[in-house]
Amino acid sequence: MIFTFTFEVKPDRDAIIPPFTSKLSRSIFLDFSPTYSKFIEAEEPYKPFRITVLKDGSTPIYSKGNGMVTLTGGKIYNFSVTTTLQKVVEEVVRTTSIDKEIFNAKFHVELDNMEMKEELGLEDSRLYKVFFNTPTLLQPPRPKFKRKENRFILFPYVPSFFYSLSSHWNKFMNEKIVGVTGSKTLYYFREVDYNIRPVTTYYGKTPTRGFTGWVLFELKAKRNSKIRENIRKLLDYANYFGVGKSRSIGFGEVKVLKIE
Repeated sequence: MIFTFTFEVKPDRDAIIPPFTSKLSRSIFLDFSPTYSKFIEAEEPYKPFRITVLKDGSTPIYSKGNGMVTLTGGKIYNFSVTTTLQKVVEEVVRTTSIDKEIFNAKFHVELDNMEMKEELGLEDSRLYKVFFNTPTLLQPPRPKFKRKENRFILFPYVPSFFYSLSSHWNKFMNEKIVGVTGSKTLYYFREVDYNIRPVTTYYGKTPTRGFTGWVLFELKAKRNSKIRENIRKLLDYANYFGVGKSRSIGFGEVKVLKIE
């Protein structure tokens, strides 16, 4: 089961917050869920959480560079949290609203909506459009050598895209998905059109280089085949947990839609 909470956030005055605004989202959510604090500094590569950046309606708010972000006093913003943990649900519904002083402002925060998702899988279609709404940090599988420097690619190379999704899925879902990370997927899930651009943002003092934009894909695997089913499941999963490194703190937020 996947649970998604949406919170409304209203500052009492203009507030200056860090360039990647999920720092505020995460600080707020700590007051809703003590369980989250146990995961926030964990070294595990995959976590059962995804917390988005702050949004103005549906538009993600973050600085494309190291400049700070200014929020308008009295305006309502939002962010969402996705998790697989039932205990977190129990904690959130007991709290529902808080007032938090941070970044020289007081924020009133309310739980606006909660959704539950049990069955995953986008509706079958020939075309799917993937929107990369926040900087996506997609890594190829790391070779077995001592060098630990991160290597991010600036285009959603299909095997790396599904490697990231399936690795996270297999960590938290009961049903395991295999066979979607090799060259076969390159032929079954093809780029048709795209508008991708590199972008640099800051989380703390370190610049992070990723990409945003969209890619239109064509799914050519046979109808009712296992690989077609698994691809549709992982595309739906991406809507809830994102893709790539640091997705738990709002990087790699995507929206996948079927195209008629």
